[in-house]
Amino acid sequence: MVKTIELLLGLPPMNQLDALAEPMRTCFSGPLDLTPYTAVPNRIPLDDMNPPLEALSGRALYFAKLSQQLDFSEVDKADEDSLNRILWYTQRGDDPYPDWTVTRDRERYGLR
Repeated sequence: MVKTIELLLGLPPMNQLDALAEPMRTCFSGPLDLTPYTAVPNRIPLDDMNPPLEALSGRALYFAKLSQQLDFSEVDKADEDSLNRILWYTQRGDDPYPDWTVTRDRERYGLR
């Protein structure tokens, strides 16, 4: 992989292993397709901000408050289970959180 990246970027090998490695040419073989594509417009404005807490209710308010409590001061310092549940709710709404991901007490989040 590194050899391929070096070749694509026109960089010299970093070491002998890179120099002797086989590039991943077969991954990129085949006819070149220059067919234009149709861009899909954003469904959510890129400058859209989160609504104020006063505009939220129910689980949306709960997860907004929970996200304010997470520690993002360093990489991987925020509670992983809480963050995963916030992201799930943000993307999937009230869809059930997958059982195989549960790592904590479900009652903490008002779930079955």
